[in-house]
Amino acid sequence: MSWQMVAMAAAGLALLGACADLDDGSYRVFEPPEATFATASPAWDRAVERALTEAPFAKGPMAVVANEEGEIDVYRLVPCRDGRAICAGGPEGAAGTLRRTPDWFVVEGLYGRTFWLGYGGDGYVERAGRFVPLAWNARPLGTGPGDDPALETAFRHD
Repeated sequence: MSWQMVAMAAAGLALLGACADLDDGSYRVFEPPEATFATASPAWDRAVERALTEAPFAKGPMAVVANEEGEIDVYRLVPCRDGRAICAGGPEGAAGTLRRTPDWFVVEGLYGRTFWLGYGGDGYVERAGRFVPLAWNARPLGTGPGDDPALETAFRHD
């Protein structure tokens, strides 16, 4: 190795060392909590969410999953009574009411709970004033046996 290569390596290390010790307070470290984003109006946020995500009951019956008190609970919510109600379990089940707010589809009177369903598959289950996160999906999209006949083929499904 020539002396020129050794000199260049030493100079490079010296420069790196000088750059590493710049903590004189003259620059500001970026911290994620300081990040600011453009604030859109609630109406704009709702329009974007509705355009890009699925609305509850848009594809019919739904499965709702929540973890209440350490146990996974699954509920089936089905539009019924010619669209005037939401029924528990199926079209002949107990009927609850559906009301809309700007952000939520609120199902009351089923399973002793209130379901706050948001666009895109999330929301909350309310019981005795306590809110627990939930996830929902349309039943035809693979959340249980569904309402359609099973597709059986001669081929394995492994």
